[in-house]
Amino acid sequence: MNNIFLNEKIKSAFSIICQYPKGNIVYNEHDKCNQIGYIIKGKLELIHYTLAGEERVLATLNSGDIFGDFLINSKKPFYPGDLVAREISEISFLDKSNLEKLIIKNADFREYYLSQLSEKALKLNLHNKILIQPSLEEKILMWLDQMINENQNNLITIKTKEALANYLNVTRPSLSRKLRELKARGIIDYGKNFIRKK
Repeated sequence: MNNIFLNEKIKSAFSIICQYPKGNIVYNEHDKCNQIGYIIKGKLELIHYTLAGEERVLATLNSGDIFGDFLINSKKPFYPGDLVAREISEISFLDKSNLEKLIIKNADFREYYLSQLSEKALKLNLHNKILIQPSLEEKILMWLDQMINENQNNLITIKTKEALANYLNVTRPSLSRKLRELKARGIIDYGKNFIRKK
């Protein structure tokens, strides 16, 4: 847990810890956001379903992350997808009035909160940059370049090809075909849980 949350004044502003079993929905799509959440333990995913019923992961959140921060001061503060616990998760919540007080009165929290907003905005911009590429090959290679730059390693670990397909907003069969093609051309190598640029 981030050190600033060891501060009793900050902890006392948050609600008691709420626990969510794996698979439980924390918020449904279109629910109004009137508080932010701090993930003490666990993992959440923001899921949207296309008209064809295909699942798309809009965001992945892990322990130490805050959610609801983009929405709470928005003119349309409604969740754009289902927020689902992918693991057993513990979350504490902070309502809007207490959030405003903490931002004003506590410099450590203010720095942490603004840092979270900045990091999310950067990730969103990078993701959008990938998605607007005109071909799947360009999407894959731009994503790979970003991951290599971020990790300072040419070997990139992936959880599943399905998760990568969701991130790139393509079907898994399309992604698999393109990866095979790129490997045959000597541009990349890949296995079940890794991709490496040659």
